[in-house]
Amino acid sequence: MPLYERFAAWCKGRQEQTKPRAASLAVALGAAAMALLLCSELWPAEKAPAEAAAPAQTAAQYQAGLEARLEELIAQVEGAGQTAVMLTLESGEERIYATDTQTGDGQARQTHVLLEDGTALEETTYLPTVCGVAIVCDGGGDVGVEARVTALVSALLDVPANRICVEQRSR
Repeated sequence: MPLYERFAAWCKGRQEQTKPRAASLAVALGAAAMALLLCSELWPAEKAPAEAAAPAQTAAQYQAGLEARLEELIAQVEGAGQTAVMLTLESGEERIYATDTQTGDGQARQTHVLLEDGTALEETTYLPTVCGVAIVCDGGGDVGVEARVTALVSALLDVPANRICVEQRSR
């Protein structure tokens, strides 16, 4: 018997042996995958509370943090010296909640989307808008320092220059 015929016979016998083995292996892998899916449903993953994910910040905390960061930055401007900053905010924090709209019979009904714990799903949070800025610094009497500080604050907070006041610190 030539070599290629023996090889063909050997492959044919090998295929017949592997078919039942491959089928049983596929069934076993499928059963294992289904068991893993069942286990993942039986033991739910731990969920962190919503408050731990993003701590709420009040308008006063936001204002104080912004004032402190501005004081530190303005004090680094050449000629500004020791600095004190006061901000006024237009309003508090605004939260927009997700809504679900159901339409039917020519009418539309909107309801808030609720989470499992009964709270509404928060879609967007708008931070308070800065209304005006008062800055008192050692170099506030110098026109050049005043212009640089005003430009800096205007660029950072997107507040027009007419709402920014820079004054000389009393000695």
